[in-house]
Amino acid sequence: MKLLLDTHVLLWAVLEPQKLSPDLREALQDSGNALFVSAATAWEIATKWRIGKLQQAAVVVHNYAMALDGLAATEIPISGEVARRAGLWRVDHRDPFDRLLAAQAVTDGLILASGDPAFRLFEGVERLA
Repeated sequence: MKLLLDTHVLLWAVLEPQKLSPDLREALQDSGNALFVSAATAWEIATKWRIGKLQQAAVVVHNYAMALDGLAATEIPISGEVARRAGLWRVDHRDPFDRLLAAQAVTDGLILASGDPAFRLFEGVERLA
């Protein structure tokens, strides 16, 4: 599987792995799966840490590359096509980070690793919870 990690999945995998579902934990540990993290996730974590919503994420903010290396995850950029799809999606969901992750999953053919049921709103998003 090619998995795109939602922000909470990345944080839980690094900081609180016991919060991951058994299916997600198994998928993240399976060396046959490729793990990807969107550049949007770095932006979300840094933004929410800066404004005080994710104080527990300081270690990830300051050691982001090391956190990805520890998971054997590859960071992927946000393309113009992903940004366009995220902006045009006719879905009543205002979170720009979620919109980008959903668009990136569909555009890049990735399974979104997320427990967030809001992603059901986005047509074509395959999700592993």
